[in-house]
This record gives sequence, C-alpha cells and structure tokens, in this order.
Amino acid sequence: MGSDILVAGISYRTTPIEVREAAARFLTQRGTSELAEQVGADEVVLLSTCNRLEAYMAARSPESVALSLKEALMRNVEGLTEDKLYNFRGREAVSHLFKVAVGADSIVFGEPQILAQVRAAGVSSRKSGTSKRLLSPLFDRASNVGRRVRSRFSLGSEEDSLSDLALEAISKRARKHPKVLVVGTGKMVQLAVGKLKVKPRNVVVASRRKDLPRRLTPYRTVGYDQISKEAAMSDVVISATTTDVPILDGKSLGGSRRRIVVDLGMPRNISPQVRSLKNVTLFDLDDLASMAKKRKSDPRAGEIEAAVSAEAAQFYSWIIQTRLSSTLADVYTLANGIRVEETEAALRKIAADQSRAPQVVEELGRRIVSKMMARPASFARSGNGSVNEEEKLALLGEVFGVNEPVERNNQDRD
Repeated sequence: MGSDILVAGISYRTTPIEVREAAARFLTQRGTSELAEQVGADEVVLLSTCNRLEAYMAARSPESVALSLKEALMRNVEGLTEDKLYNFRGREAVSHLFKVAVGADSIVFGEPQILAQVRAAGVSSRKSGTSKRLLSPLFDRASNVGRRVRSRFSLGSEEDSLSDLALEAISKRARKHPKVLVVGTGKMVQLAVGKLKVKPRNVVVASRRKDLPRRLTPYRTVGYDQISKEAAMSDVVISATTTDVPILDGKSLGGSRRRIVVDLGMPRNISPQVRSLKNVTLFDLDDLASMAKKRKSDPRAGEIEAAVSAEAAQFYSWIIQTRLSSTLADVYTLANGIRVEETEAALRKIAADQSRAPQVVEELGRRIVSKMMARPASFARSGNGSVNEEEKLALLGEVFGVNEPVERNNQDRD
C-alpha cells in the first residue's frame, strides 16, 4: 500500500489563542523539511492562519506519523493536551481541507481570506519540495473546490469576514465620530476601517509601507515609531499586522481615555495585559469567535457540506486509483460508472413518483449486482482461452473469497 493523507492540528474550536501561538512558533521555526524528517512523513504542508494550525502529511505509516507529531507538540507547547489535538486520515482529511478552503470551518462562515491562505500554503510547500505526488495535487484541488463552491453558493462577500465582527464589537461601544488608529494595511483592516464610515481626518494608518493600498490612501499615515503616540490619542485601535512581539501594551493604552481595541493579529499584536486596564475593552480572535457563536447558523451549511463531501470522495477515489495497477484502476472506474449510471436513473424515477421509492431502491440494488456480475459470469462460462472452466471458477472463488463453497460443489458432482 502506498502513502495515505492525514492532517493533525488545532484550531479556535479546540484551543485558546495563546496555545495556538506557541504551537505556531514551534512548527514554523522548524519548517516543513525538518518536520517531515522528525515525524517520518514523506510530504508535509503547514497551514497556519489566524484561526488554525494544521500539518497535512503524506506517509506510508499514518498512525505512526500522527503519534510522533502529537508527542512532539505536547512536549514543546505548554497547555497543549492530547484531547485538544484533532486528526483525520484519508478521505476525511481531504474533506476537512476542502471545508477549510470553502470557509465552512472558519469563525465567520464563508470568510474569504482563508482560500488565499490555503493556496499560498500549497505553493510554498511545492517550492520547498515538501509537497509532491499527493499533497501538491491535493492543495491544487482544494483551491479549485473552494473557488467553485464559493461561487455556487455566493460565499465570500465582505460581510463574511472577521472585519464584520470587528465592526459589530466597535459600533456597540465606541462614541460617535471616534478617532481611529489602524495598524497594518492588509485586507482585514481595510475592510474594518471602511465599514466604520468615519471621517478620513479621524483615521490614522500606521504602516511600514510607503505606498498604501487604494482603500487607505484617504487617511493620514505614520510610521511604526509613532504608534504609541497615536494610540494615546485614539478612541478605537484596530490592528492586524505581522509581529513577533506585541506592538502595544498597557503603557501605550493606559490613561483615562476610554478605548475599544480590536486585535486581529496572530500572533497577537496587543499585549493581553491590556485586558486588565479599566478604560480599555479588548477584543482578540477568541473574543470574536465567541461573538460568532451567538449568530444564527447558515441555512446552507448542510448543502455546502454535502457538496464538499462529494468533491472529497471524487478526489480520494483518484488517489485510490493511483495506488493500484492500471488494470485494477480500470476495474474501479467500470464499477464506479455502473454505480453512477444506475443511481442517476433511480433518482430520476423517484423524482417522477416518490411513492415508488422503496421499489426503485430494491431494483437499484438488483441492477448493480446484475451488471457487476455479468462480466465475471461471462468469463467463467466462456470456452475461449488457455484457462479451463474449473480453473476459472477457482480463480473467481479466490477473488470473492468463496473458494470453499466452490470446492464442495465440485465434490458433490463427483
């Protein structure tokens, strides 16, 4: 048997943000090549986002690899226990990645940023040489599935994002016409500040870039060395930038001024100690996730999951075929073709007359069995070739595991 696909990871559903930060540091510092060697995987792709950290792997001994990764994480990440880690194998692993790409496993259902992150993870691992025969096509397919399903169900609008939750958190608490400090220039903060609908003169953007994205050009820009000064004069702070250490702490945000601070960063941009300040209300990614739980579930969720599962089944069927010889792959294709043809015919009959559903299902089973057995029966009865009838029956008995009944019948005829 060849390699199989598995995924092991943690997300906002299973661990608090500080544990995800520590796990991300541990894995990203090693990189995919070192990780693959350490756990014994043939291929590795790391998917690290605001809400999850997952290692997708291809290995000949999936159970052993999953155990090695689990043990390494628990040894090196404080607060991470076995029950916080999840892992999926085979078709379930494929289905999980497709759900992630669609946005069906995000804090905000259908959020648009994750698809680009999935695509980037696949490209990065391909360049580093750690995704090859299985994971490279898997991540390509995940990107395609994500795009198709999003288009089909109209997912991924600007309302389907963390910025919408950030706006909700701010609008309920901030005073009218607030002074706003935005740290970073990414899509998330662009959406958030755009939705606030504040006057441009009340917004300051802190950035390392000289050329701002078009959405941020109406606002005044300062360098990172001015962040603390601007934060002291702001009513609202929105931050989503890449940093190894917090860029704002209690000293920067202290004082009597009432502030709403939204930290969209991973790792966090704002020191968690800020939460203890009386005049500051801090929202990090876990706080936004708690807000999202109070929202109504998307009525399309079941239909979307079914579409993702169908895509995963089709892709994993291809993986199975690549493990087999070309002859067995052809047999599998034939059998699957019979299943699809007869199932579609049965569904059409049921749609025309639902009262006949039990009869149609019974007939479906008989027709599939009949078509599947037609070729073996013809093979056994044919007089052509160098294999005689008795040998053919023995061969079929071996294939279907019924050799003993065949031998007893032959003895009875004697």
